[in-house]
Order: sequence, then C-alpha cells, then structure tokens
Amino acid sequence: MKLIRLQDALNSPDIDIKMVAGRASRFRIFGSPDRIDDDKIMIADLRDGSDPADLGEQYQTLDRHPMTAILLLRRL
Repeated sequence: MKLIRLQDALNSPDIDIKMVAGRASRFRIFGSPDRIDDDKIMIADLRDGSDPADLGEQYQTLDRHPMTAILLLRRL
C-alpha cells in the first residue's frame, strides 16, 4: 500500500491517481457541511496487492476508483 498526500496526487503523472484525487473536490468546497481539510485527505494505492487490516481503524473510505484498487481516504 502506498499513501499519497492530496497535493502530490493532484500533480501525479498517473492518470488513475489523479482521477481519484479529483474526486476529492466535493470534500474541499468552502462552506460545505462535508468539508474536510486537505491535510486529512489521502489517496491509498493498493495496486501492489497489499490491503492492511487496520486501514479501517485509521482511515475512512470516502470514494474509490471504479476499476482499480485506489481509494480516497479521510484520516481519522
């Protein structure tokens, strides 16, 4: 598993990571009741096959890539 900060994911050359990072925009809107600070939003790249069991204890899954194992997470 590879954790990527939101700003790094938005600048990533990997189109799949960039797409999931773009989906974070709905959680970044100022004044929204769903607003989350940028430093609490992470991207998890699980394409290497590792899926840690404690992922749900440390992070809340907000969204996921429709085809690959890339998650948009909120740090708890």
